[in-house]
Amino acid sequence: MEKIIPENKLLHKTLNNKCLIFFMIFILVFIWSIFLGRYKLSIVDYKSVLVNLPMLILGGEVSDPSILIICKVRLPRVLLASFVGAGLALSGLVFQQVFKNPIASPDILGVTSGASFGAALGIILPWQFPGLIQISAFVFGILAVSMAYGLKKASKDDNILYLVLSGIIVSAFFSALLSMVKYLADPYQQLPSIVFWTMGGLHRANWVNSIGCGLIVIPSIFIINSLRFKLKILLLNDDMAKTLGMDVSKFRNVMLCLVSFVVCYCVSIAGTIGWIALIVPHITRIILGYKNKNIYFITSIIGATTLVLFDDIARCISTTEIPVGILTAAIGAPILGYLLIFKKTV
Repeated sequence: MEKIIPENKLLHKTLNNKCLIFFMIFILVFIWSIFLGRYKLSIVDYKSVLVNLPMLILGGEVSDPSILIICKVRLPRVLLASFVGAGLALSGLVFQQVFKNPIASPDILGVTSGASFGAALGIILPWQFPGLIQISAFVFGILAVSMAYGLKKASKDDNILYLVLSGIIVSAFFSALLSMVKYLADPYQQLPSIVFWTMGGLHRANWVNSIGCGLIVIPSIFIINSLRFKLKILLLNDDMAKTLGMDVSKFRNVMLCLVSFVVCYCVSIAGTIGWIALIVPHITRIILGYKNKNIYFITSIIGATTLVLFDDIARCISTTEIPVGILTAAIGAPILGYLLIFKKTV
């Protein structure tokens, strides 16, 4: 017993250090990303931003273009990338734990298909108002999850396979509706907007979207982390989990509803950004292993860092911005192949 206690303390200290290291890396990437952009800023410009920032926060009028670029364009965009990346990565980890499947992702319940159809519908509607696309995407994303649960409940079977099959059915249904909307859309104005939205991007970033996303993602991280013990029990056989006093079906449904809500909100703002929810949990497990209490925090931090870096590449690699969803797919697919062949984690 005397030998085990120091080892546990050393393990606990090591995990805490890893959490601190990843957080410091995220802070460095965050600050570095604010400096990046096609509009070049000098050190003097950044000093001016720091001097005038209190006045800007208090609502004062600022006409300096460097201050406006940093405070109204770059900073909210980097914040939004951080929150969306953290939300998607955390949701992917929870999906993989709940479904006990290393290749599970939020797409499995039709969230992405429903939100994509909602956004496309918002684009072609004859009446337009600010936030219509985001609201429509969010509503139909939630509707897709509700339909998947409705189908599963109609089957009157608690087997999780029925929920997966329900998600596949709902996803196919909304994909067909999305194709119909594309067919009916104006090919010169509306169709390009639909296609660009489904590619994913953070060009809609502003302070309202960034703060709203943060208010959804940050509490979700702490809620999920507080339930980490029950999530570990959920990894066991369902019968064994029931013997430990857990209502497996109810807890699973609550967790899926929570992370689906997070994904719907992220997708409604940033469009379809794939592979973050699938790849980042694998990277976290390679670094930390399967059993530690910091996995949810570190997964969120790595997800935030990853999407911020992808967005930096998307807006700086060429004279025109590349949809970040293209980059996450182009880079994420080879990473998954590497994990499959060499790391055996999939």
